[in-house]
Amino acid sequence: MRFVSVLLISLLLLSPILKKSKQETKKPIVVVAQDQSLSIGSETDSLQLAIYHTDLSSMIQSLGQDHDVRSISFGEEVREGIDGRYDDRSSNLSSVLTHIGDLYGDQNLGAVIYATDGIYNEGLDPLYSNYRFSAPIFTVALGDTTQDKDLYIRQVFHNNISYLGDKTTLQIDVSCFNGNGQGSSLKVYHMDGDRKELLETVVFRIDQSDFFRTLEVTMPQEHTGLQRFRVTLDGLRGEKSYANNSRDFFIDVIDARQKVLILAGSPHPDVGAIRSALEKNKNYEVVTSLAKDFDGEIKDFDLAILHQLPTKRNQERRLLRQIKEMKMPTLMVVGAQTNLSLFNQYQNLINIAPKGINSNLVQGVIQDGFSLFTFSDELLNQLGSFAPIDAPFAEFKVNPAAQVFMKQRIGKVDTDFPLWIFGEDGDKKESIIVAEGLWRWGLYDYLQNESHQVFDEIIGKTAQYISLKEDKRKFRVFQVKNLLAENEDALFDAELYNQSYELINDPEVTMNINNAQGETFTFVFTKQNKSYTLDAGKLPVGDYSWSAQTQYEGERFDAQGQFSVKAIAKENYATVANHNLLRQLSNASGGLLFYPNQLQEVSSTIEGSDELKPILYRVFETENAISLRWIFFILLGLLSAEWGLRRYMGGY
Repeated sequence: MRFVSVLLISLLLLSPILKKSKQETKKPIVVVAQDQSLSIGSETDSLQLAIYHTDLSSMIQSLGQDHDVRSISFGEEVREGIDGRYDDRSSNLSSVLTHIGDLYGDQNLGAVIYATDGIYNEGLDPLYSNYRFSAPIFTVALGDTTQDKDLYIRQVFHNNISYLGDKTTLQIDVSCFNGNGQGSSLKVYHMDGDRKELLETVVFRIDQSDFFRTLEVTMPQEHTGLQRFRVTLDGLRGEKSYANNSRDFFIDVIDARQKVLILAGSPHPDVGAIRSALEKNKNYEVVTSLAKDFDGEIKDFDLAILHQLPTKRNQERRLLRQIKEMKMPTLMVVGAQTNLSLFNQYQNLINIAPKGINSNLVQGVIQDGFSLFTFSDELLNQLGSFAPIDAPFAEFKVNPAAQVFMKQRIGKVDTDFPLWIFGEDGDKKESIIVAEGLWRWGLYDYLQNESHQVFDEIIGKTAQYISLKEDKRKFRVFQVKNLLAENEDALFDAELYNQSYELINDPEVTMNINNAQGETFTFVFTKQNKSYTLDAGKLPVGDYSWSAQTQYEGERFDAQGQFSVKAIAKENYATVANHNLLRQLSNASGGLLFYPNQLQEVSSTIEGSDELKPILYRVFETENAISLRWIFFILLGLLSAEWGLRRYMGGY
């Protein structure tokens, strides 16, 4: 025994490897994909659905004897199992085929049973879906193909964003079956809670059995924020359902208008030329005034244009001080009446040292390295030929931080004297034109081109750049989407900055969401990295407002916003089953089309197919002999037996 034990131990020390094989059988996979969208449940009798589900369970049980059956549902999303609820509010027929290909395409997929009505309102046409499997698709044609009288809105095309005061054009696709000879009207409403305001009405007549027309409606935007609109069609006599006769949509209306104040030391044609150029942009509201006559509030304006200010008498110093204290973006035009000494003190972009009372007639030369904004080829090519304007005869010293847009050309000589510059004074953007007579450019532009396009471009882009405001808020809240479908989560992100504008997330951030009924729901943001995030979940259909707040170092920060949750009614827009699509899909994949009362034939066809066969695998495994437990017990037994015999025989 000792010899055998020592021999076994010696062999084990050599780490022998044992190799073994076993045979495995994998049944062919059959995927049963069931459409559970509303269009099937609403168009099929409940008793017929109950019978269908009984037959479907029997088919799955029968196929399960020789096949690996996987059941999935689809509609809004693809999920495991079939629950027969038929409450999905949209149909995506292509996503389920992609899902099957991704999951089972490289396995022994034998067949796909695809039970649907052929109606899809999301995703791609399944005939052109790039699914990654070659198994035949056996379609089960559900739903009703009967074409009842039905007038419905097929689609509404609109901009998602518009501007206050604009007119938005809608294109509404209207379809009708079996309504020949009847008339209807399309109405567009602005919705405010339960109140609605009629905006437009279009009357039309249905002149054929299979009717389609695109109706165009223009409506004004008179309210800011996320605005809700409703398009409705007057129903027809004998129409089966009116559920698809209306559709809601939303447009985010932005107030991008800015108030521009033009202050002048005295009447001057430049003022009218600048005003005319700005007023062609509907987003500018322009007010002009002599500085000594202005009696408004500086804080009501977003941009100041100062023509020949400060003047030599300096009557406008109070106004200029307010503009500077408010850090209002400013365009300054230097002229013969400008008090250059006070001008140099008021801004730090340029220092002008006059050499007398004379002036130079100069033209503008755009600098190659200028990059604050782009300009057209027409401006670049024509500006050099524009009439000269009056610049002071002086020495110019430009702040190195400023960008020179144009330099002066005196006669035929290009000089280094600046004509038009841009820069920043802290958080305030400024632009300075060191010459008067801009009206000549506008007049020359019209004489050459019969328009003011080039002159308007120079003034417009200047105003646009210097009035563009950077976001300096220390607390910011962003909503991922402000128009949600009822099956989408309301997601928010938040950022908090310290005095050095470094991201922090030390304090807690809370949010109150209020619905139209006055109810308030409170949430707490989750800290993530250096910022915050919040998933408020799915909310009922309606309009909501929100306010977020936090405190840091004794200072309170707030942010507000609004959003809307819209109902998903896609399943109401098309209810007639498309069995022709299913037939084409089956034929293209080598399958067949069946009806709900033929599920037993589906099972028989698949079970009788020679293509669906199990795959035999021979699996080889290697194992270190020292890991086998039975060898350990043999050694233990041999050594124990030897010890017992020797003790019995008196060997110890």
